[in-house]
Amino acid sequence: AEHGDAVQLHLYVAGYTDTVGTPESNLSLSLARARAIASYLRARGLEIPLYCQGFGERVPARPTADEVDEPANRRAIYILGNAPPPTSGAIPERAWRKL
Repeated sequence: AEHGDAVQLHLYVAGYTDTVGTPESNLSLSLARARAIASYLRARGLEIPLYCQGFGERVPARPTADEVDEPANRRAIYILGNAPPPTSGAIPERAWRKL
């Protein structure tokens, strides 16, 4: 609001999981996690465009073997910007879904 229309900001929420469960279910779970966070922020009045994406267990914060319950890997990151985040180690693809 302080900068008016100078820059249109967007919030990108990325969700991740640990390695417990199948890769497919973890991908769905991570997207649901990101969507829930974005929905929470929207319900509390955040009016900028919100996007979410799940990466499942593909980008662990702490690498583990399969079926390891690692709380550090069950997380979300938030990226505020005026364009979609570039691909990187933490963001391996650009398939953002608008909330």
